[in-house]
Amino acid sequence: MSGLPHLDATAIMDLVPFADAVAVLREVFTVRHPMVERTAVAVAGGDLLVMPAALDGMAGVKTVMVQPANAGRGEPVIQGSYLLVDAVRGRPVATLDGAALTLLRTPAASALATRALAVPDAKTCVIIGTGPQGQAHVLAMRWAVPALQTITVVRRAVALEELVGTARIICTCTSSPTPLFDGRLVAAGTHVNAIGAYHRDRRELDSELMNRSSIVVDDRSAARAEAGDIMLADAWAAVIGDLNDVVCGRATRTSADEITVFKSVGVAIEDLAVARLAAQRAGLL
Repeated sequence: MSGLPHLDATAIMDLVPFADAVAVLREVFTVRHPMVERTAVAVAGGDLLVMPAALDGMAGVKTVMVQPANAGRGEPVIQGSYLLVDAVRGRPVATLDGAALTLLRTPAASALATRALAVPDAKTCVIIGTGPQGQAHVLAMRWAVPALQTITVVRRAVALEELVGTARIICTCTSSPTPLFDGRLVAAGTHVNAIGAYHRDRRELDSELMNRSSIVVDDRSAARAEAGDIMLADAWAAVIGDLNDVVCGRATRTSADEITVFKSVGVAIEDLAVARLAAQRAGLL
């Protein structure tokens, strides 16, 4: 909107360091909030996503275009904008870079889940996907598991068998519509963050892995609508909780040999929480 203050990607990252993004999501997920299902419109080989949310007198909506073909054009795959609104007064407050919010809140959610579910002495991590989310998950995993000694970031086209078999943390950050590796290769005691697939008919993880794991989702209703990794494996019985359960201590690792999966589709309240914090620190609230 014309005349509104705008926080670009650099401003957002300066105003909300990664540890603070994790902290604000932890605070939000101490309560189970009602979620509004996002709207996805298929267009030009990509998806236009519209994600509204409300929280404590504030509201916001993120519009994001996900265009996988941009990877081959040297352009961002994810682009978008966020409108932050003072719902009590009914007035727009600011616009923010939507892609930057996604780039901050998604790994922050993964970090929360990983801190609770990964074995604390994990030494090796493999991140599949070399785009912005893959790179952002390097910082997230170092925050979540300080004991990590090796983090390997690879393209999904690379032979993954040995890497997957020896890693104790795996992050899948791709646009792949089909499983990236044979789930039988994943060793006991491994934690997996799966963040790339958000369609009912797409998945990064196979049925073998999903059905031998304990699964946590970001939000149950969102997962029911979009988590193809779970749907295609018919693995609902393996879901032990969501991020509210993680933060409140109800969803945890129960043994050193347990395989855990955090299946994230991304929920709008995460964007609103980070956008609100950024606007507060910018003096806009």
